[in-house]
Amino acid sequence: MRSETFAAIALALAFLPSARAQTDDAMLKAAYIYNIAQFTTWPAAAATRPLIICVDSGHALWQSVRQLQGKLVGDRKVAVVEPAAGTPCDVAVLRAGARRPAADGGTLAIVDEPGSGYAGAVALVEEDQHLRFDIDTAEAARAGLRFSSRLLRLARNVR
Repeated sequence: MRSETFAAIALALAFLPSARAQTDDAMLKAAYIYNIAQFTTWPAAAATRPLIICVDSGHALWQSVRQLQGKLVGDRKVAVVEPAAGTPCDVAVLRAGARRPAADGGTLAIVDEPGSGYAGAVALVEEDQHLRFDIDTAEAARAGLRFSSRLLRLARNVR
């Protein structure tokens, strides 16, 4: 085997565990998003249509969240879309530093790895190599949402 070919294979194998870890992390975060949605109550008007999860296709969670397409949250089928003007988002998956969704209510903002500033009603946080989440009940109430007491008990922090 030529040394260049061997070096290329060795380099590719060196990055394989990291890529797999990133994929596993994204899949775990998508599972959290789905389960958090299961324990969220939306305004009655939203219950007549699919549960729309908005996530930008450039977001690291795009592929994993897309796998939620068609699953049920209560009686509502999940539809995963890219955010667009006029699209009602029941769940907005946002990057750190994102702006707050429009104040029309009914949108559960979930911020992935928030830094400083806006962290949504739910913040996904990696702590000690474990995924945790924080809940801001005031932010949820502003959006017209309520969380199950069971979900609140599982949160790392509730304010």
